[in-house]
Order: sequence, then C-alpha cells, then structure tokens
Amino acid sequence: MAKVGTVGKQIKHYRKAKGWTQAELAEKLGLKRSALGAYEEGRSEPRLETLVAMAQRFNVSIDTLVVGAADQPMENAPRVLTVSVDRTSDSERIAVVPQKAAAGYTQGFADPEWMEGLEHFALPFPEIPQFRTLRMFQIEGDSMLPVPSGSYILGSFVESLDGVGGGRPYIIVTKEDGLVFKRVENKMDEGGELMLISNNPLYEPYPLSPNKVMEAWRAIGYFSTEWPEAGGAVQHAINALRDEVRALKLER
Repeated sequence: MAKVGTVGKQIKHYRKAKGWTQAELAEKLGLKRSALGAYEEGRSEPRLETLVAMAQRFNVSIDTLVVGAADQPMENAPRVLTVSVDRTSDSERIAVVPQKAAAGYTQGFADPEWMEGLEHFALPFPEIPQFRTLRMFQIEGDSMLPVPSGSYILGSFVESLDGVGGGRPYIIVTKEDGLVFKRVENKMDEGGELMLISNNPLYEPYPLSPNKVMEAWRAIGYFSTEWPEAGGAVQHAINALRDEVRALKLER
C-alpha cells in the first residue's frame, strides 16, 4: 500500500474536486469528521472498506485513489473528474459545455468553480445510464456529418483508453486541439497510436498519441435543432418512392 501521506493527499484532492467539505464527505461515508481529517493529514490510514467506499464516491478505482494519478496523462490513469451533484438525491448532474466554453475546458475541467459556472441538468430517460458520469459537449464543423454542426453530443466518461476504439464516436480532449469529435480506432496493442476518423470522407484520418489524451467520452447520443439531411440508401429510397408516386399519377 502507498504511504499514508500519499493516500491522505489523494483523499483531499478528490474531495475538493467534488466540491465537498470534510463534514459533507464524512457524512456520506458514515465517518466522524475528525477521522476524515486524520486520514487527509496522514495521522492515520483508512481501512480497506473505507477506501472502497471512498473510491465509489469519487468514481475512481482504488488503485487510483491510493497510488495517485491526478497529474498523469490518461494513457497511464484516469483523470480527476469534477462533477455537479444534486444534494437532495446525491446523484450526479450532467454538465453542458457549449462552443463558447470549449476553449477553456482543458484548463477548467478540474476546477470545481469553473465547472459550477456551466449549466447542469438531469435526464430521467431509462435508456440513459444513470450509474455513469455523463457530460454534454457542443460541436462545430462538418467533419462528422450527418451530425450537424452545433449539435450537442452526450458522452459517457471513459476511465481507460484500453476501452476506446472499434470505430465508435468519441469526444477526445487534448491540450493542443481542445475538444475533438471523431470515430476512433485503437492501435495501441500494436505499439501504435489512436486513429481519429471523420464521417465526412473529405477529412483524412490522422493519428493521435495516447499520452496527449486528457479525457475521452464515448458518444451515446446527440441533440440538435436541425434534422440531418437524408443521404445514401435513405435518399435512394425516397427518390424511388417519389418515382412510384409520379407513375401512379400518370396512370390515372
């Protein structure tokens, strides 16, 4: 097990990332505030069952909580997540990152005050995974058509890049490029990189080094006030239906 001081530093770090006071976290865990203070100050070490409960509250693995990974790239460990919590139900709310806030996201996503400045909401739909951390990002550009520019992508947080890939769409966060919405192929097992692929064939795929990834969110849905334009097989079917209608009119 890691040194007591390291564990205490991590507990304090994740508690502050959640925006909780010592008293609030102690109440959630069924501990005395003085006991939690002792853990954070390195004067005592929490038991395994307490570490398990803390890791669940912080939404991180026990290894991450004990060893520490807040400043490492996602290739090595999950990032610290700052989330908004409904204090009445203790459930997480979904933060909305609009285009105007996207530029500051890479600097503010671990800052509780910055995150609190965003809009937050809840989705009660049964298809939405309530047990996962969700976030909504607004995208721009035509690289992922038929998803229109200006759409809001609902993403589910990915703890490890090992689970990224398969040609599925993700929001990828890097310090250099900010928020990027692409399909991802994972070549890490071959000693390679991540390949970011657009829906629009006019945009060439390009590689991304895993150690540059700060966060990854698997896209599970999107919201847009614009209907995607029909194309491919759908447009062919529509044209065929129109031809049949015209033929029927001519027979009358």
